[in-house]
Amino acid sequence: MRRAIELSAKGRGVASPGALVGAVVVQGTEVVGEGFYTWDGLEHAEAQAVALAGDRARGATLYVTMEPCSHQGRTPPCANAVIEAGISRIVAASQDPNPKVDGNGFETLKSAGLTVETGLLQDVAERVNEAFVHSVRNKRPFGILKIAMTFDGKIATESGESQWISSEQSRFRAMEIRNGADALLTGSGTILHDDPLMTDRSGRPRRRPLLRAVIDRRGRVSPHAQIFTEPGVVVYTKLPHMELDPQHEVVVGTTDLVDVAQDLARREVQTLMLECGPDLAFDAVSRGIVDKIVTFVAPKILGGREIPAFGAPGVGKLSEAIELEDWNVEQVGPDLMMTAYVHRNH
Repeated sequence: MRRAIELSAKGRGVASPGALVGAVVVQGTEVVGEGFYTWDGLEHAEAQAVALAGDRARGATLYVTMEPCSHQGRTPPCANAVIEAGISRIVAASQDPNPKVDGNGFETLKSAGLTVETGLLQDVAERVNEAFVHSVRNKRPFGILKIAMTFDGKIATESGESQWISSEQSRFRAMEIRNGADALLTGSGTILHDDPLMTDRSGRPRRRPLLRAVIDRRGRVSPHAQIFTEPGVVVYTKLPHMELDPQHEVVVGTTDLVDVAQDLARREVQTLMLECGPDLAFDAVSRGIVDKIVTFVAPKILGGREIPAFGAPGVGKLSEAIELEDWNVEQVGPDLMMTAYVHRNH
């Protein structure tokens, strides 16, 4: 199962809006087939693995990170492929939250006489596949807020200089996260101060171009900003202040973050990454569109009262604080990379 989970992660960047799924066929003690899902590859991980195993799939055990589908989609039901291959036992980490599956795949396999076991390393498998699971259950993108800050919580100097607070190693890790995202969201302040490209420069494969979205509440963004040199930008604004090349889009009407997240969901955005200024960062967390926060902490102190990682008015009472959970800390070069999930009861 650990190998199946490892394989599932190979689909990052090339499986969305589908799930990250890995599969391993074991005959006795020997691995005889493996597979992982990619959207353009069409064939599901289970179907790949049993096809590779061939005749050796008969009587074998299939380890898979998520329940095999039982319905006709872009491909035939992979539960049928598993049955036809002669697999005798299936061990699945998790159930597919898709209402079209949601236990039906397991029932199909059981009805055909296969032994079905579930729950092995479920937490690990679902953590790898967290964006798909979240987007299906909650009908909105899985939001990741990325922050690079100093030891004293600043994202820039008082003069606004921010490049580069974090190390080269941290920036590479941030690009890896960006590679797994379908869309990148920022605010007009970041465009004005940093004039970023906001592209995926990880060098890793991705199925779709990174959609880049800008919240421009006050109509401040110039059509000459560097972000518009690459196609695929959506600007959300209340003020129809500019016209862009047809390779970009201006959405006039709302800049409400929940509305923006819903619009991105309609565009099949499964993972939404936010790289933005302090006010938008706090608004995004407090409005509930951020699920995971990844913070790179550099061993530097800037001092001053300006440009903290989180801004906006904030909360008035400790009892109103937005709580985080499931902490993880690792060292990346000279920096600390801290990952935490937003406690949903806020």
